[in-house]
Amino acid sequence: MKKKNGISIYFMQILFALVPLIIGAIVLSLVAVNELVDNLEEGAYERLEVAALGANKYFAYDIANGIDSQNEDSDAYVDTFKGNGVEVTIFKGDTRYITSLRNADGSRNVGTKANADIWATCKAGQNVKKGNVDILGTKYYVFYMPIYDVDGSVWGMAFAGEPMSTIKAAQNKVISINIAIAVGIVIVFAVIAFIVANLVAKPLKQIAGTSEELSKGNLVVDLHAKSHVSEIRSLIDSTIQLKDALLEAVGTVKTSAESLSVAVVEVDEKTAHNVESVTQINEAVGEVAETSQNVAESAQNMSEKAIQLGDNIERLNENIEVLKNASDQIMVANNEASEYMETVLNSSNESVRAVTEISDKISATNDAVKNISESVQMIDDIASQTQLLSLNASIEAARAGEAGRGFAVVAESIKQLAESSSENAAKINDIVQKVTAISSETVSVAEKVKSIIEAERGYITETQGKFSILSGAVDESVAGIGSISEMAAELDSIKNELTGSTTDLGAISEELGASAEEVSASCSTVAGACTDTQAQTEEMRAINEHLTEAVSFFTI
Repeated sequence: MKKKNGISIYFMQILFALVPLIIGAIVLSLVAVNELVDNLEEGAYERLEVAALGANKYFAYDIANGIDSQNEDSDAYVDTFKGNGVEVTIFKGDTRYITSLRNADGSRNVGTKANADIWATCKAGQNVKKGNVDILGTKYYVFYMPIYDVDGSVWGMAFAGEPMSTIKAAQNKVISINIAIAVGIVIVFAVIAFIVANLVAKPLKQIAGTSEELSKGNLVVDLHAKSHVSEIRSLIDSTIQLKDALLEAVGTVKTSAESLSVAVVEVDEKTAHNVESVTQINEAVGEVAETSQNVAESAQNMSEKAIQLGDNIERLNENIEVLKNASDQIMVANNEASEYMETVLNSSNESVRAVTEISDKISATNDAVKNISESVQMIDDIASQTQLLSLNASIEAARAGEAGRGFAVVAESIKQLAESSSENAAKINDIVQKVTAISSETVSVAEKVKSIIEAERGYITETQGKFSILSGAVDESVAGIGSISEMAAELDSIKNELTGSTTDLGAISEELGASAEEVSASCSTVAGACTDTQAQTEEMRAINEHLTEAVSFFTI
């Protein structure tokens, strides 16, 4: 079932009833409380002004006649105001002269000074009223009034004060009472709103449930809703009438649909049987016509293929002659290639022998070079010994002095000859080393060449084998070409017989096809009429099924 969205009418009525009521109660309570708080503060200042004025008048006579008023009667007088929660003080100048305020030890708070700003204001002939003034650790609402002497000068001040806690307690009490009244009113009206909303929403909910069942096709649902609202009663009666009308209409349609369904099924079955019979006849005739046409086409194709076969046989004979000539040429070329391969193989053998002789000569050269290297080493050793002998001879000549000078010259020449021999031996040795390296590389190259030639000899041998196989295949091909030539002659004879048979078969097939087409045309006309009837019957069946399906949605 699809999820229901939106707010219920029950909840909407509650909202419309309570939201304005709650907002109004809050606004009125705030306004009333604010006014009451202001009135309480103004009333407090008025009480303090009356008390200050009374104290001012009470002591004005004594002050005018110079009487000292600081006695028990004056104290008793100012204490009478305490019954109303008001403290009274007479200031002489800015000093407390007579007061009902008491210190923590119970003594009267006389002799203390007033606030300088307050005294300055009263001295200027003005009253002072203030709140949140700290006196002996307690916050007060205060009222100061100047007291005048007989000469019109300010003698002092009359003070009246009331603790702020008293006023705040009264304010809180007023606020609590207002809140309680507002809550009580909201609760009473909320109960009334719930009752009224239930009276309106309950029948509407029952009507909605009945409508939902009707939307599901349930036409036997009962509606027992009642209401004292005329519009809702009209809605209940309309819903009941709609249900009865739907029940009657759907019942009639359902009965008619069942009868129509039976008739349509009978017509459809008979039409389908006729269509099936005509279709089978039409298909059989069509198959005959199609078969005749196919036979005619096949005969025509066979005739054409026979002609093409004759042409192909003629071309085959020509190709066989060409192939035979080519085979002969291949045979000659194969024989010549075999002779050439024999020559190449002999030449390769000669190359291997030549490379082997070169490798042997190079090896002999390497041996000779090694002998030269050994001889050079021997010369180098002799040169070293000669140098040593030359050195010894030089030493002996030096010992002999003047007599050995000539011998020293000979020793020097021998030394130079030894050094020259040693240098030449070193150069020869370098040349021998290079020759040896080159000879080694030449031997390696000769070995590679020998390996390559050996591989070529293998390839040449294999190629000779292939030419032998090719020669045998060519001989077989020549024999096969001769057989193909004989079969081509037989095919030409068969082609001539086939051409005559296919011509006769084509004529017969064309006559059979013409007759079948005439019968098929007649069957097609009948089948078309039956098909149209069946199509209309199918359309009626579809309409009836759709109607039946639509009506089956309802429960009656």
